[in-house]
Amino acid sequence: MLRQQVRSLHATARRYNFSKMTIVGRIGSDFTEYTSANNNKYLKYSVASQPRRDGPTNWYNVTVFNEHQINFLTQYVRKGALVYVEADAANYSFEREDGSKGTTLSLVQKEINLLKNGKPEESAEASA
Repeated sequence: MLRQQVRSLHATARRYNFSKMTIVGRIGSDFTEYTSANNNKYLKYSVASQPRRDGPTNWYNVTVFNEHQINFLTQYVRKGALVYVEADAANYSFEREDGSKGTTLSLVQKEINLLKNGKPEESAEASA
């Protein structure tokens, strides 16, 4: 006799719903440190990636809350560095001052791997 199997979904399954993004690109901005109202430090920076040589450059703004990653980025990673970033991704809707609606992509860094560091500032100035 053939029995039909039914999969039931439980409330606990919700914790497995997530959006993740992986970017391989170059650090495109200086790191900017902020302090939240709760006195927690966080860091913001941008990553540029170009999927095809002749294609447009995509820019992503990334936020970092992990203190060890903040220290690593500010001490060792330079602008122009090639990085592999894994981040939690979420879209947020907002209303502009003129009343129009917009959407923004929020990326919260979970992991970063330095593939190739950017040029030191001294050599960049010397070659200019």
